[in-house]
Amino acid sequence: MTKFLSFWFILVLLFHSNIFADQVVMLNGDRVTGKIIKKDGDSIILETEAMGLVKIRWNLVERIVSDEPLSVTLNDGKILEGKVEAGKDKINVKTADSEKIELDRKEVKIVRNPKEQANFEAEQKRIKEARFTSFWAGTIDAGFSLTSGNSKTRTFTIGVRGTRETTENKLNVYANALQVKNSTSGKKVTTAQSIWTGGRYDIFINQKWFAYVAGDFEYNKPQKLNLRAVVGSGAGYRITRNDNSNFDVTFGVTHNYENFTTKLIRNSAEASFGEELKQKINPRVRLNQRFIFYPNLTKFGQFRALFDASLQTDINSWLGMHLTVGNRYNSQPVFQTKKNDFLLSTGLRFSLGKNRKK
Repeated sequence: MTKFLSFWFILVLLFHSNIFADQVVMLNGDRVTGKIIKKDGDSIILETEAMGLVKIRWNLVERIVSDEPLSVTLNDGKILEGKVEAGKDKINVKTADSEKIELDRKEVKIVRNPKEQANFEAEQKRIKEARFTSFWAGTIDAGFSLTSGNSKTRTFTIGVRGTRETTENKLNVYANALQVKNSTSGKKVTTAQSIWTGGRYDIFINQKWFAYVAGDFEYNKPQKLNLRAVVGSGAGYRITRNDNSNFDVTFGVTHNYENFTTKLIRNSAEASFGEELKQKINPRVRLNQRFIFYPNLTKFGQFRALFDASLQTDINSWLGMHLTVGNRYNSQPVFQTKKNDFLLSTGLRFSLGKNRKK
């Protein structure tokens, strides 16, 4: 009898990791055994002995059984602690006092193991206690070109952008400047001189919706524009948000104040419809693009539109090359100015700070 018990004791030790471990059974019958790290969004992540970290699409999971207590966060923010058994439609949480709580699978937002939950709560505390100067990341673009000989021109562009994002809000600020001088005739002439600056503050309502306030300010010498000030507010919807792609759409209303060197002053109400894409093409190449359409609500038939796109290739963690295009269209320009302004620039991009990872 003693030998028999010893034999079974050795077997238990040998297969301990398989007996006392979390299990995920997929719809096709495959079974993955390991330690559940977290379920967040459309995936569940396990740490396995043979394959390391394994990410499984949540909609392909038929059943999970946890050996250790997990933290289950519901859509309303409530958090339950206990061992988890999940089927196709229901999730059962067995708490420490042996209470068994049955939930609809759609009610569960996030599942984390104790270590992940502790790290998450520590990060949330750090965010709430952080100063305004924390969590900033940004870029500085610089470009310069010149010609000499039969033509003498100098072109200088600079752009600065900063982003501060937490789980509750996001602030984007930017500034761009362009100057082109031509001295071919012996007299220096400024053929282009423009400054764009502004920002947008987003408040996250939930995982998909957000509200925003924004302000944009522009000076453009060739357009005879002393100042265009556009302030407004609205709402936005996140269509996609993952490690490789963020795509938002926005809609709102704005007030447009324009002051020209011709002494003309215009005030008008505008609607605002926009989209913004941030796409990681590969680990070193990224595309940022936005388009905003402003139909005039004071004078129907008139409108403005702006388009910006930038392609960045990283050289290292802080330095890259960029190709940037920008287009500004105004259907009602002042006398002797054109409706459309187009900019193409390239140069170096310096990255500053580091975004907080989700």
